[in-house]
Amino acid sequence: MTEHQEQTAATDRTRQLLASAEQAFNLSPSNPEILFDLKGKSAGLLVVHRNGLMKIRYNAALLARYGEEFLEQTVPHEVAHLIARRLYGQSIKPHGREWQSIMSYFNVPANRCHSFDTSNSDTRTMRYYDYHCQCKSHRISAIRHNRIVSGVTYLCRVCGSSLIPSESS
Repeated sequence: MTEHQEQTAATDRTRQLLASAEQAFNLSPSNPEILFDLKGKSAGLLVVHRNGLMKIRYNAALLARYGEEFLEQTVPHEVAHLIARRLYGQSIKPHGREWQSIMSYFNVPANRCHSFDTSNSDTRTMRYYDYHCQCKSHRISAIRHNRIVSGVTYLCRVCGSSLIPSESS
């Protein structure tokens, strides 16, 4: 199968499972965005935005490598997260009994993690930046660095002064 055919198959399976569960649990139809942009060791991920919009992200490399197994395990796993969230709200445990009940409806084992070999998966590496305060040097993650750039202030826990970028950053 080509990459396009694999992604079409995953999208179709996602839509079929959604339609089936929404009908069975009397939910209005949903139309989450389906993306194939996930990297690294995760096979799938449900993203819920503050405004209620939902996205299902799949790992295209794992879909390509595991095809049918991915469609039979990962797709129902992520759809079950979406349905459980819609049925029971945001305070449920991600792999709790509510999610497990949806997996049972799909007649798929409620495995928390996949068993795909991810040893050759592309992973993102975190970048770090050098900062300092009045008393010492600090190495901070790109996440904190970007927050500082956008106006957030971080203080040293020892001396209480603001962290500022070192000249090499």
